[in-house]
Amino acid sequence: MVANALDSDLRIRARVLQIMAALERAGATPISNRDLHSVAYLANVLSPIWDVEPLETSVLKDREGPRSIAFEHEIDLCIGQGLLVVASLRPDPENPTRLDATYRLNARVARPILDSITLLPDEQSVEHFLNELAFALAEIQPEARDDAALQDASWSNPAVAEGRIVDFGQHSQRAAVNPSYNAAQAFQRFAPEGMKFNRAEKLLMYMRLLKRRAHG
Repeated sequence: MVANALDSDLRIRARVLQIMAALERAGATPISNRDLHSVAYLANVLSPIWDVEPLETSVLKDREGPRSIAFEHEIDLCIGQGLLVVASLRPDPENPTRLDATYRLNARVARPILDSITLLPDEQSVEHFLNELAFALAEIQPEARDDAALQDASWSNPAVAEGRIVDFGQHSQRAAVNPSYNAAQAFQRFAPEGMKFNRAEKLLMYMRLLKRRAHG
């Protein structure tokens, strides 16, 4: 049990670094804590497009947006270990009783770890997926990035009330219970005859849909 928990923690910590590295490549850092949680949520809920295993398959539908306690814990550890740098600290504009930090990757410290992660089975595919997601997110205005997650099909599903669990399914059940995956797949129905969208195109189109909704 302890070993499994440790493995889970290390996987989440690795994903924090992978997401931050992708955001750095996309020029989307420093990134706020709120936005980083939104990116992590989108990475989980959109992972089946890339056949990537999500780190979490459910999240509490909080009024302030998606937030993972486990992910937050690993962010804190990455800061303590010098893997992430706090670029700024200010009152949260949506909750003045709380501080909101922005982060950037400490590449000098994190790069050897990221290089080792990339050598693991399937992690190059994860890196490719996160790069595509980060570059699509970079098209969204910084002040609207957390709103984009709120427009996601799974999060905005009216059948899931605030304070309930947004469940986007275990691996074998995703197509049945993941509205985000289904929405991204639906773009194929509108493609010209003979054209087949690849997974990167589906992800980009879905993210651009969230962008339009977030930008109003």
